[in-house]
Amino acid sequence: MKSSTITSGISRRGLVKGGVGLTAAAGLGPLGLVACSNEGRGGAELGDNANVTRPDYIPFEGVALDLEGDDEAGISGAMLNYPEKPEAVIDGPPGDGGDVGFFVPTNTPAPPGRDSNTFWQELDKRLGATTSISVVPTGDFADRFNTTIAGDRLPDIFSFFPGDVPSLPSMLSERAADLTDLLSGSAVADFPSLANVPPRCWDSCIYGGRIYSVPVPRGIVQCTVMYSRQDLMESEGLEVDVSSLEGFHESCQEMTGGNRWALPLVPLGFLRQMFEIPNVWSGDADGLVSAYEHERQEDALEAGRKLVKEGLVHPDAFTANIPQRKTWVVSGTCTLFWGTLSGWPDFNNFPLPDGFGLRVLQPPKAEGGGVAPVHMGAATHNITSISKKSEDRAAALLDVLNYFAAPFGSAEYLFNSYGLEGVHHDLEGTNPILTEQGRNELQLGQKYIAQGPWVHFTPRDPEVTKAMYDVTQELAPTVTHNPVEGLYSQTQSRDGRQIGSALGDIETDILQGRKPVSAWADAVATWKKGGGDAIRDEYQQALAEKADD
Repeated sequence: MKSSTITSGISRRGLVKGGVGLTAAAGLGPLGLVACSNEGRGGAELGDNANVTRPDYIPFEGVALDLEGDDEAGISGAMLNYPEKPEAVIDGPPGDGGDVGFFVPTNTPAPPGRDSNTFWQELDKRLGATTSISVVPTGDFADRFNTTIAGDRLPDIFSFFPGDVPSLPSMLSERAADLTDLLSGSAVADFPSLANVPPRCWDSCIYGGRIYSVPVPRGIVQCTVMYSRQDLMESEGLEVDVSSLEGFHESCQEMTGGNRWALPLVPLGFLRQMFEIPNVWSGDADGLVSAYEHERQEDALEAGRKLVKEGLVHPDAFTANIPQRKTWVVSGTCTLFWGTLSGWPDFNNFPLPDGFGLRVLQPPKAEGGGVAPVHMGAATHNITSISKKSEDRAAALLDVLNYFAAPFGSAEYLFNSYGLEGVHHDLEGTNPILTEQGRNELQLGQKYIAQGPWVHFTPRDPEVTKAMYDVTQELAPTVTHNPVEGLYSQTQSRDGRQIGSALGDIETDILQGRKPVSAWADAVATWKKGGGDAIRDEYQQALAEKADD
């Protein structure tokens, strides 16, 4: 993958910042998530947990990164080359040798089954156990997960997005093992990889005064950005104008024609940022306002509707999944892509054309005159729990999660991410380059089971790693946070997905021209009466209680 640059809304030549999307945990509709359906599902509700002792934070110091970040603030560091002789950080097979079942989401095509998957077989050897892994596409995950809960079929270890689960605290207390005594305070030192997880991420795992889960940390790489195919733009003498909404729209017109479309989806989050719509909520304990209610929402929807009406969005945009959209970008069928920063390296799982390169575009203010604020991604991508039925094995299963969370630079991380040398990857210098077999077999969702702090690393091209790092460094001072991230609303947990989906359906109808933009106001009023106002009140109370702690 070729080195990438970043483009701002002011200068269309030099280094640029990036654009991020509206998180959807508190409900900004499904099209805020279409680039990566995991976006914003982290940052689960917190509850009455002020007296819970969080796990101690013991950062891993075994590998010095080339470019330092700030894991506690969610700002990722970077490594330009993998360590020459990575050392193991896990002593022997983890766990108790018993079989282990997993339920995990994925954004990639399903891998071959264990019998024809060398990586899976080797993973079982290293775990000293036989595993069963249900890998579920994110587009189907919420329904499949809730069906699995209803059927009482949760396996030993299950990973999920907190916003997908109605009445989450009740579900966890009934179905998940209580991990408090094993993880609270200094106890987490028995699981060093989990102790390496930044403190803020644990808020997503604590309910009713108990720790029920392990977080998968993200932070700024959970921000969603607009990518362009830099190599195609250069070869055709095109440039994406991000000086204003009008300029962006005209660029989309220039990029569309024949069997090519500018966009593989409606980048509603990008448009909303142009109109400076807040990051899910705005305000404080004295008065919160949902981003749904912002006065420029209808302007953003009209801009998105216009993109669809003029045929600038791929005709299958509303039914395609993430891998399909990425395939369109790789093939040149679409020239722009709205997706998370953490999804950038995943393009290496596709057969890339020579010279393939991405550029990140900063959202401009809609009327021009500068760049728009960007929205910080959630500290936690998803969480992973242990079944209450497996509570007697909780320590052993946490040891398995500790293995999957092995830090960047370790031998375990190298295997979990790149498989076996000569089979799943070849070395260029010290960097592991995935083979075709590696791209096919490795996608078991292991990075959603457990993971340490994100480290930027693109083995094929250190310049891309540097570009990714530069993007996050440019974003960091400008990001705006969701003020209720990590707080609990009973109504949001119970009804938020349902009322948010209803509003999302109206959003889709507007974008596809089935309803007028004016339908948005009535839909928001219905959302507020159906639970939105109660969610607001509960979050305000939670903010007030947090301030009193």
